Amino acid sequence: MKEIHGLLNHLLTVNEVHAAVVVGEDGLILDSVGSKDTDAEIIGAICSNGYLALKGIGQELNYGVVVQSVTRFRSGVIVLSRLPSQLTMAVVASERANLAEVWDATGQVLSKVAHFLK
Repeated sequence: MKEIHGLLNHLLTVNEVHAAVVVGEDGLILDSVGSKDTDAEIIGAICSNGYLALKGIGQELNYGVVVQSVTRFRSGVIVLSRLPSQLTMAVVASERANLAEVWDATGQVLSKVAHFLK
């Protein structure tokens, strides 16, 4: 979808964001954008599995469904956000990214992407 691709591209305008991927629980990519150094297929597959692990933890603890997860690594940040139709959006940024800025932009784009998926 052209609209979703444009919204994902908007995320790349946030300082230090390198990729954004919309992926299904099966690991198949609906759409992705990113620098030439990022592999959307690998990001999608791993984030899909990561979401399923978080989903299991939430069920075990009776916390309900996962809405969003922010994971900080030594060299970067990944924000996983749930979308309709069993899809997940992953935003990948460097360790130098302003987490509040990434989170804010992700929230803005997430609601618009969700609108196109309904």
